Amino acid sequence: MALSDAMILLLNPWWTNPAWAEADPHLAALRTAPISLAAPEFTTSIDTRQPATHIIRGPRQVGKSTGLKVLIRDLLEARPDTARSVIYLNLDLLEDQPVQELATTIMRAKDLAAAGEAPCLLLLDEVTVIPKWARAVKAVWDGGVTRHDCVVCTGSSAIDLASQQLEALPGRRQAGQDHLLLPQSFAGFARALDATIPAAPRLTIAQMLSPDGRAVIEEHRAHLPVLRRMLDRYLVFGGLPISIGAAASGQLVPSVEVQRVVWDSVSREVRKRGASDPALRALLERVIRSLASKTSWPTLAREMDMALGGRKVPPDPRSVHGYIEFLCQCYELMTIYFWKSNGGANDLSRDKKLYFADPLLQAVVRERTPGLQLDVPASVENAFALHLYRRYESANRQADGFHDPDAVHAYETQTPREIDFICGPRDQPELAEVKFQRGASLAAALPIRRAFPGRPGFVASIDTLEFDGDVAIIPAALALWALG
Repeated sequence: MALSDAMILLLNPWWTNPAWAEADPHLAALRTAPISLAAPEFTTSIDTRQPATHIIRGPRQVGKSTGLKVLIRDLLEARPDTARSVIYLNLDLLEDQPVQELATTIMRAKDLAAAGEAPCLLLLDEVTVIPKWARAVKAVWDGGVTRHDCVVCTGSSAIDLASQQLEALPGRRQAGQDHLLLPQSFAGFARALDATIPAAPRLTIAQMLSPDGRAVIEEHRAHLPVLRRMLDRYLVFGGLPISIGAAASGQLVPSVEVQRVVWDSVSREVRKRGASDPALRALLERVIRSLASKTSWPTLAREMDMALGGRKVPPDPRSVHGYIEFLCQCYELMTIYFWKSNGGANDLSRDKKLYFADPLLQAVVRERTPGLQLDVPASVENAFALHLYRRYESANRQADGFHDPDAVHAYETQTPREIDFICGPRDQPELAEVKFQRGASLAAALPIRRAFPGRPGFVASIDTLEFDGDVAIIPAALALWALG
């Protein structure tokens, strides 16, 4: 069933009320938040006067809907006479409806807006809840309904956005852009809580070890005590806006309300694939227990105590793989494969390492699992996996999900001994190892030097800072801040 006229009018109060922003819940939450985060980049980069179809991806609760409301507010403050040409549709209200109901809703909203021949800004929020959504977007474009409009689609599933974009929208996006909105990095989290912390220099490993990079690290060493305190909190709260606000308000752990919002967002996506909440918890518990260690799909399946769906117990490794990959495509988990040194592809058949794409989900699972404690060294390694991925992986690859990185891998030497991360082009690798302990020495960097002589690499410690040619020991909090 398409959205009713009453619902469309309720979603678009600016058509009749110039003071709509005062009552809007997203904008009200921004005004009352204990911290101030920069508006998403797309709120200023999208040219709303240019006909196009833009796609904004990112996990739920990352701020996509709030960004759309900021976009509307700023546009109407600059051009209040265009209020009737701005249309916002919350498509969660059409979840699992036939695709034709989306087309019907769009056409009815255009009629109710009564913008005449003026081009519209059409905002389709969480469009991926509707199967084959792009067919409706294509149909109204082909029919001339939105041919001259700026259309903005948001969604939380990389696979749904990418497949529909390729299947139904070729040639219809015009000047449309792809945007990826992710949780705040550690540096962004720290600065939100303490404005005295400098902005991150956003360095690669090689840049950290260059003369200029060393100077930056040394110069900001004085901030290490506060960065270490912030890292303790980041490992619990993560970078979602709702969680940063909770951290800024002085909470020791995310509140029950914050945890429920995050858990409901993830479980909602997985339930649509047939898994129950207990099965999802069991799966994510196994990810936590294997954090920073090699694992495999058969191992995860064997150690789970319930099926993900259907009657098979323990679950089939293929179903475990499928659910993990789905969560990676929803920007909730990350899979890091081992570097295949004798070829140009990931070693998909070997063990792999699984990480959380933001610390908050791990905290939520721990709170729901009696006896499951925070493993700080493993969680610090998780933070490096995320930050290295976001530093080295291409924007297009990140937008496709966190399931098959090209530029970040684990590495196993011939000894055998593991190096946590190998990053960048295969002919110019850069290395990182996490040894989150006090008093680490340069001896911890020997595996890097022996396996990749002359290549830049560092070991992340708790407190040691020492440079020696092409390797270094750098405190984890300082290195994460520098990565940005």
